[in-house]
Amino acid sequence: MGNFNGWLIKFPKTGKLFPHRLIAKETYQSIPLQRTEIKAYRDSNNKLHRTTSPNYKSKITFNTTDLNLVDLEEIQSIIKGAMINTSQRKINVTYWDEELLNYRTMTAYMPDKTYTTVSINKNNIKYKSITFTFIEY
Repeated sequence: MGNFNGWLIKFPKTGKLFPHRLIAKETYQSIPLQRTEIKAYRDSNNKLHRTTSPNYKSKITFNTTDLNLVDLEEIQSIIKGAMINTSQRKINVTYWDEELLNYRTMTAYMPDKTYTTVSINKNNIKYKSITFTFIEY
């Protein structure tokens, strides 16, 4: 089990975890340490030449379970408290990196989210799952 401490996502600014019970586990996708090509081309012999950046970037995507208003308020409170720049949705995220088999912290941004309402009553709103994505700067 190595260095795994039983959680997937933590926000170092506050020390809070993204609530596991609200992550649809089968949707959790991690693309750790993606390589970026600075330059790539094929020569006249069709041999590939690559110059790869030494700065690898990660991406985490997952859906929540279906949510109610209380669940959404909990998530929003955790995310808002962890933001380091709200207009850019810039946030530090510590996550389990499957390539390193260790935790790693990245500075990431969160793309826009879509909220789909399933039902409402005078006390509550129910939502379909929401997709969260964290893309490293």
